[in-house]
Amino acid sequence: MKKSDKNKSDKKNKLYLSDKQPLSNVGKLMLFLSYVVLFAWALLILLPLADMIVSAFNGRQEQYIMLNDHFQFSLKHFDYLFNQTLYLTWVKNTLFIATATAVLTLLIVSFTGFAYSRYRFKGRKASLMAIMLIQTIPVFAGITAYYTMQTVISSVAPFFSRQMMLILIYAGGGIASNTFILKGYIDSISTELDDAARIDGCSSMQVYRLIIMPIARPMLAIIALWSFIGPFMDYLLPKVLLTSPESYTLAAGLFTLINDFRVMNQPAFAAGGLLTAVPIVALFIVLQKQLVSGLSHGSVKG
Repeated sequence: MKKSDKNKSDKKNKLYLSDKQPLSNVGKLMLFLSYVVLFAWALLILLPLADMIVSAFNGRQEQYIMLNDHFQFSLKHFDYLFNQTLYLTWVKNTLFIATATAVLTLLIVSFTGFAYSRYRFKGRKASLMAIMLIQTIPVFAGITAYYTMQTVISSVAPFFSRQMMLILIYAGGGIASNTFILKGYIDSISTELDDAARIDGCSSMQVYRLIIMPIARPMLAIIALWSFIGPFMDYLLPKVLLTSPESYTLAAGLFTLINDFRVMNQPAFAAGGLLTAVPIVALFIVLQKQLVSGLSHGSVKG
């Protein structure tokens, strides 16, 4: 092979056709460290989850969760959960509170996000600032006010229970933050769609219902999902506001299995925690289409 042909071949092999520059040695080291951190983070999440699953189905576990090599498949912890606790009642209470919270939050936020994004009115900036400042106050700081409000309202309307009060607290806390999220999302939708719809004779409500909400469906799905998850994860407010075990949510009810030595059953607690994820996963599967492909349903023709 000639020397000139050899030089051309070497240059061709060294030619880098990608838009991205090749990684330097420092870049490769940082990439390796990133993978190490991600792998360690995944282990921190998966190992406790695996331990919970194994303990829930291990018949050799008794009052405490013991890490050992002895495993015997059994459903006795689930049997204890269903037959010797109020687990099904706690599930019913939590589903009621979570569903009502998600529906109420979604209904109000869809209107407030649309109004703050598309309309200019007196007090708009001041009210947005007030909503932002309210978020800095912990929800638990108003526990005395919640008690007083529930007592006053229930004296006039006896059907107003503390579970309903809990729904209003969750929804009220979610409305403020989610209004900002939805407003920002609707701001990204071109106002040309609104103008075109109004030229065709649509009212403001029809623009909201037929144009904006279908396009904002992915963000509404996220808001609904997080509003639904909140009551499943919260322990403090249900424990303080709900005074009887029959009215507990799952978080407050399952805690009774590990906070009292007389009725302690840690494997049953693990089984209950495992089942708690089922409604959340089911809702995620139902909303997955909206979360993944909802953005493709609306676009502005260029």
